[in-house]
Amino acid sequence: MRIALGIAALLAAGTALLAQDLAQPLDTPGELVKELPGDAPRTAGGLLPLPPPPPARPELNAAIERADAAAIRKAWLRTQESEIRLLSPGDETEWTEGQEVELTWETSGPVEFVRIYYYGGRCRLGGRDRGQFEGFITEKAPNTGRFAWKMPWVDALSLGVRIAALGEDGGKLAADEGSARFRPKFMAELREKGTLIAISKTRQRLYYQRDGKLVRQHIISTAAGGYWTPIMKPGSYDGRRGAMGRVFGKSPNAWSSQYHCWMPYWMAITASGSHGIHATSPPFYHALGGPASHGCVRQHRADARVLYGMVSVGTPVYVFA
Repeated sequence: MRIALGIAALLAAGTALLAQDLAQPLDTPGELVKELPGDAPRTAGGLLPLPPPPPARPELNAAIERADAAAIRKAWLRTQESEIRLLSPGDETEWTEGQEVELTWETSGPVEFVRIYYYGGRCRLGGRDRGQFEGFITEKAPNTGRFAWKMPWVDALSLGVRIAALGEDGGKLAADEGSARFRPKFMAELREKGTLIAISKTRQRLYYQRDGKLVRQHIISTAAGGYWTPIMKPGSYDGRRGAMGRVFGKSPNAWSSQYHCWMPYWMAITASGSHGIHATSPPFYHALGGPASHGCVRQHRADARVLYGMVSVGTPVYVFA
């Protein structure tokens, strides 16, 4: 009984103090609220600021008045801020030519469709820019959060991917972008083989892979008509040329006794020295990107210098058709 009376007394005292506190005017001297503008409304002896008016939403209000659920949802979505975030490709993504890849994303707000395209810088020639490539992955697709695409060949080691969020009318609401590394189809099985050189006679491109990642791409010339650049891989053997498929030796400037010319940044890819990778002369730069050599793999001098400094004797060499 005594405990109950004590609790009742405490509650009564607390109620009295609260009532006394509420009875105090809100605009007593020294209170911050006193600094409000003079035209602010007075309530309970004090000054209270008006809340900001709600934003005008005539489309939403009209839909509510009509009790149209679909229109209400659509109008409400349009009042929300639109965002889009590209999830894949991510930082470590590598796409292989011919592979069906999946792009994924997430959105918020009234995003009905997406537009996705890819772009990048073409392989440089001797360090010089050769312009850009670009193309649509899809010009307009429903906002499902994923899109499948077959990766084409691109003349680069990487590509950018940009996705735009579109409204119902096709207008752009937001955008995001990412990137992926690129691997040509003929090198699909070489990813796990560490450091190597791979050459495509079809593409007239040389790739240098270090620790499983493509780090250099060069425009080259292999054999012109009437000459031959042998197909090879580590362990290959030819009766005339001997062992093939690796860097057998290097020289900063080798002499060709057969063609009576210097071959800067020479790297032999046959044991006999019949074929190698080297720099060509400026008068022949225009032919790079097409078959033009006597059988060797020609490069721009600036590219040859870089590759020569990166490659060690013994590096595996693959030459594909």
